[in-house]
Amino acid sequence: MDHEAQLARLSAIDDRSGRTVPVRTSKCLDICFQANVVVVQPSQAGRAAGGRPVWLGGITEDELVEAVDDWIFGGGPGLAPLPAALAGHVTSKDAKKPKKRKEPKRSKAAKKEREKAKKAEKRAKAERKAAKESGPDKDRSRPKKSGKDKDGKKNGKKDGDGRKDKKK
Repeated sequence: MDHEAQLARLSAIDDRSGRTVPVRTSKCLDICFQANVVVVQPSQAGRAAGGRPVWLGGITEDELVEAVDDWIFGGGPGLAPLPAALAGHVTSKDAKKPKKRKEPKRSKAAKKEREKAKKAEKRAKAERKAAKESGPDKDRSRPKKSGKDKDGKKNGKKDGDGRKDKKK
């Protein structure tokens, strides 16, 4: 966001009587997490009609600055309704920074249920492992011998008398 351009745009706003609207800047309004913050003060007529200052946060797009301009030209607080484009940006000087979302607290009963489920899963896993190790599929799970020794050389076949037959 070009802050200088936004300030120039806000400084050029005229109200419906053709008067340039005063614009003041501040280093800090203590709600930095909602920057850019614009506070729209009501005119004398707006204040007489019950208007109060309106704090708007997150005014970072040109369309929002245009909505502020249109609202002020229409009379501003107390005289013109807040434009729909600005409704989600209303804040206050007392706004609190949103807290990080925490995990919901869980009851003791829910904790016991989770622990019970974990134990059941561990038991089932152990039973599957034991069944795999002692079951009839045990021999099939062994790797088949390739007929080669550890150096990759082929072994000779055994004769009927149990001696190895050497290959030529």
